[in-house]
Amino acid sequence: MTAIYNECLGTGCFPTNWKTARILTKTNRAGKSTDTSKFRPISLINTAGNVLEKLLIKRILHHLHKTKFLNKNQYGLTPQKNTIDAAMEARKFIESQLEKGSVVIMVSLD
Repeated sequence: MTAIYNECLGTGCFPTNWKTARILTKTNRAGKSTDTSKFRPISLINTAGNVLEKLLIKRILHHLHKTKFLNKNQYGLTPQKNTIDAAMEARKFIESQLEKGSVVIMVSLD
C-alpha cells in the first residue's frame, strides 16, 4: 500500500475508482417513522482512497501548523476550533465596532 500511495503522491494521480462513491439511503428500523423527508444518503467511498485522503490531509495540516502558515482566524480544519468559536469571534468584533459607532458589513463564504 505504501508503494501505491507513494506512486499516487509522486505522479499526482488519484485513481478514478477511488473517487467514485456508492450512495445508499438509510433505511428506518422497525417501528420507527417512515417519513421519507427524514431519509439521508450515505456515501461509501473506496477504503484505499479514503485512507490516502486522510493521510494527505494530516500531512498538509502538519506542515501548515509546523510552519505557522495558518492565520489565527482560521477555524476550518483546525483542531480545537469550530463554528461556534468563529461565530463568537465575529460577534465580539461586531459588538466592539458598533460600540465605537462604526458601520459593520459582513460577507460569509462557504
